[in-house]
Amino acid sequence: MIYSLRHHKTVVDNKMIELKKVVVISLFTRQSYLRYFDVVKIKEIDRKMDEHVTVLNFDQIYRQQRFLQNPQYDWLNLDEIPHTNLLCEKDSLLEINEKIKPSIQHNKITLLGSGNYHYVAYLLLAKIEQPFTLVLFDHHTDMYPSPSESLISCGSWVRTALKALPQLNKVIMIGVGEDWSLHIPESIREKVVAFSENDIRNNFRGVIHQIQQKVETENVYLSIDKDVLNMDESVTAWDHGSMTLNQLTQMVNGLRKDYIVRGIDICGEYPLSPATMYQKQTRDILKKNELANQQIIEQSIG
Repeated sequence: MIYSLRHHKTVVDNKMIELKKVVVISLFTRQSYLRYFDVVKIKEIDRKMDEHVTVLNFDQIYRQQRFLQNPQYDWLNLDEIPHTNLLCEKDSLLEINEKIKPSIQHNKITLLGSGNYHYVAYLLLAKIEQPFTLVLFDHHTDMYPSPSESLISCGSWVRTALKALPQLNKVIMIGVGEDWSLHIPESIREKVVAFSENDIRNNFRGVIHQIQQKVETENVYLSIDKDVLNMDESVTAWDHGSMTLNQLTQMVNGLRKDYIVRGIDICGEYPLSPATMYQKQTRDILKKNELANQQIIEQSIG
């Protein structure tokens, strides 16, 4: 990202503040465009939110990832909350919300664990007060109907968010399967844009350019399920896409530089059991997922 800064002054809340007219030559989009930013304010947002990462411990999976065991990572133990795997009851969701509230006010990145807990992203979106765009990196739409009004699931949370959160302007899905449109109800279709697995494979640079055109808000939220990646670079409990880790981190880094990122979540860990956790195949998978998490986090806060 290359910036050319020009100064001017304006009055906000009866105070004279200096704004900078930013001419951005975006290496992410290879497109020049003009924006007005309160640069100091944006940097302050980033500084406050970049210092720590929240780790949600639902099932002890992250205990196996050594780099997460240092003070930069704020651990929240949620493994004693009942009825949270795949489907989450309302009372359990409220309990999760109360436990994560202090941490997510300051931490930009939240690690959710297995994709079975991706619905926690709904709680993170609900905290955003400004109009924003959800950029979802996922091989699935997570747009299925909820099995009950009293439940939210890892497969329904995006639909719930679009219907319940007025500040959510649009969802941009990246890396979804080719049948994605079958899962989008007509009532919310105008708020959904999708770039499929084949779109990424066949025209990656073109997709990058189109994402820039489709985001209509200054604020974005990034939600990442590692099942969007090919299985050489990450392994989850779900069917996978074919995106490379390099493609994913390029897009994350570009969005972070071009927009105000209000939060990022990462999920898609491989489930463990006492019977398999010491097998070589399982240990190789854990190492692969740990490396993917490290690279995504580095691009998200670097």
